[in-house]
Amino acid sequence: MSQQTAFRRAEKQFKARDRQPDLEKVIDFAAIATDSVAGVHRLSLSHSLCSPASLPFKVFAQSRPLAYSIDKHPGLIIIPNPFTNEAQRWIARKCLCDCTRPPNRTNLDPFFDLPSTSLFTLAATNSGAEQLGDECRVSSRVNTGTIDPDVTMPKDQFYSQPALPADLLERLRWCTLGWQYNWATKLYDLGASEFDNELDDLMRSLAAAVTMPRGESQFVSQAGIINYYDERTTMAGHVDKTEENMDAPLISFSIGLTCVYLIGGCTRDTEPTPILLRSGDVLAMCGESRMAFHGVPRVLADTAPSYLTNAEAGNNDAVSGKYPQWHNFAKYMETHRINCNARKCLSI
Repeated sequence: MSQQTAFRRAEKQFKARDRQPDLEKVIDFAAIATDSVAGVHRLSLSHSLCSPASLPFKVFAQSRPLAYSIDKHPGLIIIPNPFTNEAQRWIARKCLCDCTRPPNRTNLDPFFDLPSTSLFTLAATNSGAEQLGDECRVSSRVNTGTIDPDVTMPKDQFYSQPALPADLLERLRWCTLGWQYNWATKLYDLGASEFDNELDDLMRSLAAAVTMPRGESQFVSQAGIINYYDERTTMAGHVDKTEENMDAPLISFSIGLTCVYLIGGCTRDTEPTPILLRSGDVLAMCGESRMAFHGVPRVLADTAPSYLTNAEAGNNDAVSGKYPQWHNFAKYMETHRINCNARKCLSI
């Protein structure tokens, strides 16, 4: 039996379900204000965070929030939740209702004829109905002969029969934005959709604040992935290296449940550093950290903040009228984590 790598050992430690994860050595940036952590340093952002003009509410709680770096991982920058509560609720609405619609692709597209209306909106519309007929179900592609031969067929019979939007929503794991990433070839070879303008504005503001070295062309979101985690979902250690431009930062933020995030080095043999990422935390992979192995071995149940899980929290938000009632989102966010990330692919 081959010896396990340092990264794999750390993953197994946090994935183990027969015991509660040991968080003693996990860096929690929410607690650093009172406890000093060796190798972790507070830093000043290069620019202020500016709320995008395209959004009709205050996005950032402050223009110069705390930010941190870690000696072992040059180029990695963490900003503990700079968002307002309303901004986080907008992110939930955006990621669940707007970004999952065609022409963006999801992990469900190869197996189902997904409608133009988002699964979340359909599930919210049908919520509370005692019985739903076949007309409410989404057709499966599995028995029609239209499955891409490069796609691995799941063993679960669920994918071979019509399914309700609410059941599909629980199996939603990712959607791709802008340049469409092909998980089979690991290339951007599936065409492109327009990257959501409001999300791009937000990503640009974050990118400008964390890194804008002299001579670098302006950051623009050309491709992105939104990952949807339930309490048992994990993300295996990997490196994002498909992009031609590896100098531009990879910008990422999450809302909902807290997770343990592992950041390592350029090989799996490097001992990774475990970090606690809470709702709203921003992570930017710049410089050397852009080629670092990273992953999510554990999502922590019952950790979502009340401003997301309270059924009435978002009723008076500026954009509330455009989306299903907030109690639908609150129920989802109780048991899920959403991560949204963006990268600039080209060097020009």
